[in-house]
Amino acid sequence: MRAPSLPTVLLHLRWLQLRRAYPAYGMVLLALAVVFVMVLMFRAVHQDASHTAYIAGGTLLTVWGLHQRRPDLHFLHRHVPQARLALAMEYGALVLPVLLVLGLAGAWLAALVPSLVVALPWMPVVRTSSVRGSWLRRGIAPRLFEWRGLVQATHPLGLLMWLAALAFCWLPMLPLFLLGIIVLMAASTQEQCEPRAMLLATADDARSLLRTKVWGAVRLMTLVLMPVLVAATLFQPGWWWVHAGFGLGMLVLVAYAVVLKYANYRPNLRLEANGANVSLAALFAVLPGLSLVPVIMLLTELPKARANLNAYFHAHHH
Repeated sequence: MRAPSLPTVLLHLRWLQLRRAYPAYGMVLLALAVVFVMVLMFRAVHQDASHTAYIAGGTLLTVWGLHQRRPDLHFLHRHVPQARLALAMEYGALVLPVLLVLGLAGAWLAALVPSLVVALPWMPVVRTSSVRGSWLRRGIAPRLFEWRGLVQATHPLGLLMWLAALAFCWLPMLPLFLLGIIVLMAASTQEQCEPRAMLLATADDARSLLRTKVWGAVRLMTLVLMPVLVAATLFQPGWWWVHAGFGLGMLVLVAYAVVLKYANYRPNLRLEANGANVSLAALFAVLPGLSLVPVIMLLTELPKARANLNAYFHAHHH
């Protein structure tokens, strides 16, 4: 018999994860970053009403994609009472800032679109075990197996989002929004730690492994970002500095996700707490005046990653 559980169980779990991942000042900075993003969205809606549809539709699409790719969905349905209601509460809390912005802007009809996320837990989830995007996977080096796994997990959704960003590159905000989602999807693949044997087969020492992983990730992400950002700059020449800053911020974010993984590496372990740190770094990466924060976070974790990996390579050599 299952123990009684409140529909807010997932919200409580997320709160505990945040408290574990961040100190008190980190929670304050995260709250300020969320408020700042809400202010930016509010100003964007007031300057151009057409942004309302992109914000509302993009929010719904993002949460739908997260729901379709949740690795813990089967576990929740099996072990959490009222799992669908708990998921609906979690998704509702996730889009609440967007609903507040749209409500304050008077876009009540548009606010109905992201509100549909509460119905996602009752919708079917597409599951397939076939190999997807094999032609894309062939272009990725075997040592960057995380990126091959990303293609397998997100194809064709990721490709469609990239094509949409390229097709709508003449719009000011939508391509950046879509690229940001793709980057976060790429960063999330760094949460799963490979077996130690695979780690040792990838490189001979910690420095070589970090160099291979970080520069490989940066090169692949540059190939993803550059076509869209260059095309967007051709349509919006005055935004060249926005596109350049965004591109550099996303590259730093991906590099940080890789380094953070190996700073906390444990064989075969999924580092779910890393997602909170990456999300915080992503917020800072797009906020004017705070884009150096992810660089500092990256440089802080780099010596930790080397020391952690050295323990595994040292044990292998001795």
